[in-house]
Amino acid sequence: MKRILFLLLITTLLVTSCAKKKGPDPINIDTTTPRVIVTVSTFAGSGNRGSADGTGAAASFFQPTGLVADAAGNVYVADLGNDLIRKISASGVVTTIAGTGVQGFANGTGRAAAFFEPSGLAMDGAGNLFVADYGNNQIRKISPAGVVTTFAGSGAIGSADGTGTGASFYVPTGVALDAVGNLYVVDFGNSHIRKISPAGVVSTLGEGAGTPGGFSGPTGISIGANGNIYIADYGNNRIKVINSSGVITSIAYFDGPTGLAAAASGNIYVALPGLNQVAQINSIGALSVFAGTGDPGADNGDAVTSSFFQPFGVCTDAAGNIYVADSGNNLIRKIVIH
Repeated sequence: MKRILFLLLITTLLVTSCAKKKGPDPINIDTTTPRVIVTVSTFAGSGNRGSADGTGAAASFFQPTGLVADAAGNVYVADLGNDLIRKISASGVVTTIAGTGVQGFANGTGRAAAFFEPSGLAMDGAGNLFVADYGNNQIRKISPAGVVTTFAGSGAIGSADGTGTGASFYVPTGVALDAVGNLYVVDFGNSHIRKISPAGVVSTLGEGAGTPGGFSGPTGISIGANGNIYIADYGNNRIKVINSSGVITSIAYFDGPTGLAAAASGNIYVALPGLNQVAQINSIGALSVFAGTGDPGADNGDAVTSSFFQPFGVCTDAAGNIYVADSGNNLIRKIVIH
């Protein structure tokens, strides 16, 4: 059932007619507050469904979801609909770094490896990518040389803690790394947040996880500079935080948040696919619409003229730029703050 729910979220939602009207504003957003001055542009993608490599608009994607940026300004994309992991250089050159393009499971190097609807990405300081391989119920690892291995998860549906493939997950959707190399996993199907140590030991994190007071279909995760773990709790329409003591609190209430990114500035950016917008929680907790008119579209421009269609994932780079997996448009968008 959980698998069906997430597929509805990332497929049925994404094929909603472009004639769809704007939904209600996210709850608690002060739409009268002036928006930050930004420029929204298309970083990569033609907008047509496809898997072509190339530069800028010559490349194509299909339902991109998860994003992560490295220190050099490269952006990595979980191209869910194509079962691929893609790389976009700082100059906009798109290449495929792993995946056959056919749903499946195989470890190997580069295009010899196979994924099943990869959803979320994280990168460590050594350049290793970690992939929430949603359809395979596993966490995969891609070395800087493109070698794909299984980091954790047996592949069978479950919620068992353990080491490496001795643990189990149920359709994981997001991953994030802390400063000491622990990997945190949004275990969507179990409504849990899991922790994987650098040695591959999997545990279940957070008081209340999987209980009525905890999470309901969480999707996205990010770790702030303060070490707090921020979660897009889609089913509860909330952004939640787990502090260093494991205490879970709600800090914002949005309509269907999916991806989020905690920036070095202290701001948190949230993808709202049902509203076709990106929201901001600033460093003092105030909420605002950061970009997007709310009407479905792919217009570039400023905060009040740009448009998105079912933005699903978001990340930031070292320079403070924001990248959006604009899933319904099959595009990767870039937002620059002025």
